Amino acid sequence: WGHPCEMCPAQPHPCRRGFIPNIRTGACQDVDECQAIPGICQGGNCINTVGSFECKCPAGHKFNEVTQKCDDIDECSTIPGICDGGECSNTVSSYFCKCPPGFYTAPDGLKCIDVRPGFCFSTLSNGRCGNQLPQPLSKMQCCCDSGRCWASAPATAPEMCPIRSTDEYRKLCTVAAVLPARPPDLPPARPDVIPPPLIPGVYPPPHPEIIYPSRAPPPHVILPVNLTDYCQTFRHLCRNGRCIPTPGSYRCECNKGFQLHGSEECIDIDECERNPCIGGDCVNTQGSYICQCRVGYQSTATRTECR
Repeated sequence: WGHPCEMCPAQPHPCRRGFIPNIRTGACQDVDECQAIPGICQGGNCINTVGSFECKCPAGHKFNEVTQKCDDIDECSTIPGICDGGECSNTVSSYFCKCPPGFYTAPDGLKCIDVRPGFCFSTLSNGRCGNQLPQPLSKMQCCCDSGRCWASAPATAPEMCPIRSTDEYRKLCTVAAVLPARPPDLPPARPDVIPPPLIPGVYPPPHPEIIYPSRAPPPHVILPVNLTDYCQTFRHLCRNGRCIPTPGSYRCECNKGFQLHGSEECIDIDECERNPCIGGDCVNTQGSYICQCRVGYQSTATRTECR
């Protein structure tokens, strides 16, 4: 106020941020920001918490702190090496890859799979590749089975296959599961058993499905993959849980503090939604939560309660 500026006296506010005095009793009560602030959390799901709120954005979106809305993530410009060898197109909540000749789009549209036939070597000693196999194989067929080196043409120097259990190996050898819609004449599947993933080149699929032009199978035949244990073949299944093989398929058992989302991913349960921290603030963690206790309260050994 005034010139030069003079600070106004502090307003005595009886409640801390996120709380408001009750008109009748004067006691501090929580503000439901989801109801009180118009347009908050647009594009997502607003959840009121004690003294604050939380925005749950759908997959492929992130919360914008400034606008307090859920914005679409442009995966094409944020994920390094996306659509390796192809062209990335952003879509709302996702993206898809347009692949060059010699590559084909993975069943989920999210990566380019190299199906160019090349030369596979089954041995590697002292940095030299040997024992060239007679049949032409793609890099995926060679390296994801028993091959140690692969060359795209006879004159080119062979490259080493990625080592198992590395990110590079997973990137090459993980084929995303496709779960086609079940026709009405088939009996309903057991809910805890997921149909097996389709492997490119293992034809025919269990029942007819639409194949989009960008996702058409490669022109030459890929050798069938013999699958007995999906949990061994697809190491990415059941993240944050345990993969249990079933005859011809698999099911997921989630770790404590996680719940099944879709068919092959366990997502964290937000325990804070049930306000477990009386006398403190709840902070959600992966698979659990902790209570940050207020003055006059003491945390228990597990940090899940304030006394």
